[in-house]
Amino acid sequence: MITMATRSVASKGRIGMDTFNKSSWAREEFTKNYLEKADVYIPERRKMISLVSSLFAYFFARKKDVRVLDLGCGDGVLTEDLLKQGCSILPTLIDGSESMLQKARERLRAYQYVSYRTASFHELLNGSEVLGKFDFCFSAHAVHHLEMHEKTELFNFIARHLNQGGRFINADVVLPPSEELEAWYFALWKDWMQQMMDEGGVTNETPDDVIKRYKDPASMNKPDTLDDQLAALRDAGFQEVDCYHKNGIFAVFGGKKR
Repeated sequence: MITMATRSVASKGRIGMDTFNKSSWAREEFTKNYLEKADVYIPERRKMISLVSSLFAYFFARKKDVRVLDLGCGDGVLTEDLLKQGCSILPTLIDGSESMLQKARERLRAYQYVSYRTASFHELLNGSEVLGKFDFCFSAHAVHHLEMHEKTELFNFIARHLNQGGRFINADVVLPPSEELEAWYFALWKDWMQQMMDEGGVTNETPDDVIKRYKDPASMNKPDTLDDQLAALRDAGFQEVDCYHKNGIFAVFGGKKR
């Protein structure tokens, strides 16, 4: 159960054993259902995608061969949005789920110079994968599977792998700062999902089912507050750190490498 009352503070230390294969995300049926209903589950998901693309276009669209890192890429929808703009990019997509990466390969099969890596965040942080430098890094709805000290490690990892002036943007769920706000945010989320389910004719689940899965320990959801994550970005050496968009527990935030 992920609430202000029960969210524990992780102890600092080395990144622990990779638990990705124990999570629901390692099950193809779970990931398939998520991909089919992502626009139902995530309020203003298309707006969040457009914000990532907008930030990239504003700062990088005029540059050649921009090296882009998509962390926890899922089916590659965010990278596809950049490629559709005709931007000159060299994308690397990383995900711990091979079935997700296969979906990304299928989605992006018409594009050249796309690299794929099967690796979880824990494997990246433990040095199992060697990466070069990038100009732009983004992640969507993946980082919240890490404990706060692991998020801090990841933000430092990203900073080390960004060129000077490079940017990172993260679209994710965050932990509300109080139980009262959490109750309201979950009510907003339920209203959104009910509207989308009614419009889409979804009858095999309810908003309460989705929230129950979100709170299920098997989903490995470990959100932390927006304030804590913005502070961790600053401590990792990012500047111009800010929240670009927020809707209840859903936020888009990031910063620029010094």
